[in-house]
Amino acid sequence: MKCVVIGAGNAGRPAARILNYAGHKVQITDQKELEDFPESVQKTLKKMEEEGVDLQLGLDDPCNIEDVEAVYFSPNIPKDSPIRHYLVDNELKLIINQDIADILDTAINSDVIGVTGTLGKTSTTHIISEIFKTAGYNVWTCSSQSGNLLSEVIVEGIINGDHLKNDVAVLELPHGTIRLLSNLKLKVGLITNIYSDHLSEFEGSIEKYAQRKLMITDSSEILVSSLQSKDLLESQKAIYYCQNNSLCDVSGYMKDGNIGIKYNLKGREGEFQTKFNLHGYYFENSIAAAAVALAYGLKEESIKNGLSNFKGIPGHLEYVGNYAGREVHFDAAFVPEGILSTLKQFSDSESEGSDLVILIDNPDSTNPRDKFEIGKILGEHAQAIIASGYNETTKVLDMESANEVLDGAKDSEALRIAVEDMTTAGELSIKHSKPGDIILHIGPGAITNYEDLKFKMMEGIEKGCKKYK
Repeated sequence: MKCVVIGAGNAGRPAARILNYAGHKVQITDQKELEDFPESVQKTLKKMEEEGVDLQLGLDDPCNIEDVEAVYFSPNIPKDSPIRHYLVDNELKLIINQDIADILDTAINSDVIGVTGTLGKTSTTHIISEIFKTAGYNVWTCSSQSGNLLSEVIVEGIINGDHLKNDVAVLELPHGTIRLLSNLKLKVGLITNIYSDHLSEFEGSIEKYAQRKLMITDSSEILVSSLQSKDLLESQKAIYYCQNNSLCDVSGYMKDGNIGIKYNLKGREGEFQTKFNLHGYYFENSIAAAAVALAYGLKEESIKNGLSNFKGIPGHLEYVGNYAGREVHFDAAFVPEGILSTLKQFSDSESEGSDLVILIDNPDSTNPRDKFEIGKILGEHAQAIIASGYNETTKVLDMESANEVLDGAKDSEALRIAVEDMTTAGELSIKHSKPGDIILHIGPGAITNYEDLKFKMMEGIEKGCKKYK
């Protein structure tokens, strides 16, 4: 079948690639020239061309529809756009996201575990993968550690044959990926939590945002959810997990450096403990991973070994090292609930006389966030806040964002400094701290631009160590 994909954006590219993979003749069209796209997207488009997708870029007029049988519209193509009416009037078959999901579902013959939510998706995905690997499974893991756009990561994996080499697929499913893969059948679907985020994409409605996340419920054979999301699920039958609460099917607790799991589900009841190497939100995410493994049917011993083997992932409560007597940590928290969870890990150290110096990159990434509220939270915990206006995701400098963060902390006693880049922030963090203090980075750049951002921060910290001996 000859198909045309209208729009070479984040939805159109993976749709075109998977249609091409399925054996269709595909062209993709966009008003932008190749050079107008970010460099990383240009590389993907060139790769698509090598795979056989016909690129028709920089076109204002409707594409040549001679012999075209079907059309896929990217979500950002307005419903009243001339090209949409033109193609519909020519009675082309409309390809929808369910069709794309069906192709993926047919391609993936192994059991699929899908992880969605606002916070904790990436680390939970990797904990689940570690448990299944420890149990002897070959696991295909797709998370934001592999790329910011998960739908492209998943499609890339299928094109490379990763789905054929493994027994289980563990897929992180952000809201955009869920839309594209709405009909992908999941053996186990997990909802970590649902908080306000990305609302600019949902007309400011938390209800519409939640509805997108809850699309996972329709495609999950077994549904696992945090207790936080129970009210949103209403009558949905789910396995619930939580901390220290006997009302949940799976409950976790900490004791003497061990993580303990109590469970009662699907006719199985028990309790076990194992060594736990981590702290912070890894605790709750480990309970979620254990709940998924139990729901799937894994044995206690495999779950225990998997949890004790897991050592964390880069950019998530990552300990970087001691620099001039300062303990440096690197984390990706960027919404208020996640920031509070991260900050809780350092409260004990603060009480012992250590000051907390926070470096934050622009919280907006590709979506506006409540920077004033973020600043208010930081002001309640930090002795110094150094905010970079540089958006590590879009590569745009926006000092207004940095100042808005600092304005949120105006009623605190914290030192507040706005800078243009994380190198400067790193250098100033040494100047405005002392041996024994904690330097903590937070912000979405730890996910979207991990290597570059961390390099810039550490370059600044090392300069500061030399400059402010």
